[in-house]
Amino acid sequence: MTGARHLAAWVAAIVFFVLGAIWYSVFAGPWAEAIGKTFDQITREQSGSPLPYAIGFAAILLMCYTLSWLIERLQASTFAGGLRLGATVAFGFVAATLALNYGFESRSVTLWLINATYVVLGLAIAGAIIGGWKQPA
Repeated sequence: MTGARHLAAWVAAIVFFVLGAIWYSVFAGPWAEAIGKTFDQITREQSGSPLPYAIGFAAILLMCYTLSWLIERLQASTFAGGLRLGATVAFGFVAATLALNYGFESRSVTLWLINATYVVLGLAIAGAIIGGWKQPA
């Protein structure tokens, strides 16, 4: 993987992470209700720990590096190609896995929609960034 792809993966991961901050701010109420907790409970359980954010960013960075590798291997190195591949991977693997797990966990469709749509949008945008990133000549 070239240095440009590394930078693209990091930029895509940062954008994906920031999207999550915005996404879960907008859907904070329905998300908390769907997981069956109040904000007070969540705050008490996490005690202000940065660990969930660190784990979340590491997971997003791993997804972006994996997507970068797929974009290179599948020759989807355009804005549109990366966007399509990111959305396809997210919907076909991540959203489907969440649906499988949530079905057995008796979680709501609302929670699935909030979480799955975030990942589909996040990986689509990440794919567009990585795929559209211009390689040096």
